Amino acid sequence: MPGYIFWDLETTGLTAFAVPVQAAFTWVDDDLVIQDEVVLHGRVPQHVVPAPDAMLVTSFTPDQLEAARFSHLDMATAIARLLASWTPATMIGFNSLKFDEEVLRTTFHQALLPPYLTSGTGFRRADVLPMVRTLAQIRPSAISIPKLGGKPVYRLGEVCRANGIALGEDEAHDASNDVRATIALFRLMRQRAPDLVADMMENAHKSGAIRRLSAGGIVGLADFGRIVPITALMPAPNNGASWAVADLSIDPYSYLGLSAADLISLMVAKGERPIKTVKANAQPMLLPWSPEVTMAATCRRDSDAVYNDRLRLIHADDGFWRNLTVALANRFADRQPSPWPEERLYDGFPSKEDVGRAAHWHELDWSKRYAFGERHIEDDRLKAFSRALVFEHAPESLTPEQWQEGRDWLQHRLTTTDPVPWLTLPAAISRCAELRETADPERLARIDDICRWLEGRLAEVTRMASLPSRWGGSTDSGL
Repeated sequence: MPGYIFWDLETTGLTAFAVPVQAAFTWVDDDLVIQDEVVLHGRVPQHVVPAPDAMLVTSFTPDQLEAARFSHLDMATAIARLLASWTPATMIGFNSLKFDEEVLRTTFHQALLPPYLTSGTGFRRADVLPMVRTLAQIRPSAISIPKLGGKPVYRLGEVCRANGIALGEDEAHDASNDVRATIALFRLMRQRAPDLVADMMENAHKSGAIRRLSAGGIVGLADFGRIVPITALMPAPNNGASWAVADLSIDPYSYLGLSAADLISLMVAKGERPIKTVKANAQPMLLPWSPEVTMAATCRRDSDAVYNDRLRLIHADDGFWRNLTVALANRFADRQPSPWPEERLYDGFPSKEDVGRAAHWHELDWSKRYAFGERHIEDDRLKAFSRALVFEHAPESLTPEQWQEGRDWLQHRLTTTDPVPWLTLPAAISRCAELRETADPERLARIDDICRWLEGRLAEVTRMASLPSRWGGSTDSGL
């Protein structure tokens, strides 16, 4: 039965190295009646250090993280199976396309599972946060947005409370509470602005967004507080879901004569961008250029006749189209790959053969997984994840040399003083000291509890480093 999956993750931090520690999924029918609910809790992998700030926000204690039912790998596998069993459905969260989806993709990737599961067959993806922003701009009478210092506040708790939906500060940042609040907020939006919500939901699958872009003409685009008239130009040659669009409120004479290199710079410049890219597979806020949307536009308003003249001018410039094609094909050409596999999700798809090998890896006994990964998996990212998983879950299956390699890797991950993009134990302990300076007594007690736990982990990894260069027993010690 098609329906919606409302979901939320609570995580150890905000980077590509963060992992979920709580995941809530609620399956509802088209009338938003709950059909099933699942909440999962996962332990933190031994090489990950939770950010003290994240622990304070989510209120998860060290004891709760260590006592969670699932390992990180088992939690990832359980999520993948659950979602596959609930398809077809539309995945909906709050800030999910910018955050939760990215965490879920990296989680699947590092667990040797298909990272793009929710972008595949049977799924659509939507995000209530940009829909709330767009609704507030176009039809402000339909939703109340609180303000702080004169600026709108779009945090889930504040928006819910401003609209009569119960979600106290002490309830927020619990995945299951956030999911129920998001369902209530989506229901309210559908009741107050069913036509506008339906327009936004048309873009929940890339086919809907591409259909709207491919139709040509003037389209409204709401993006980060701005609403402008745009026209679609072309998809990127190497990514059919990434479309270049032109902001018709800007005179095209300002960019039509630019070289491909200058067009690349223009597309990544700060501020207003005459040409920008739209992700068709991430529910872009593309809307019919109706009188209501026109009145809500944040740009200088010209007549549709002016916009159509600009559209024709763009389409008549053959040199611009040649340069734009080159620019879209090469806009990431100078990007250097990260040395860390966790940050390389978007560095290309694994081969079909490696996808099959990764699936087979999950079917093997732990005693065979390390050797299989080394001998048969060709993608260096998946190979690195295989090593880390076996070292954590089955260290006894490793040779002394393999165990020593894993130990050295883990020690570097947890204690290095090099400038690295992940959080180390010493850095987390230092952060606790900073947080103490402004903490009230209740918060101070929580910080001290977190710090003692981190110091205990640091002592354990130091002890582990002193072991002989051979396998010295299970590394599943809560590091």
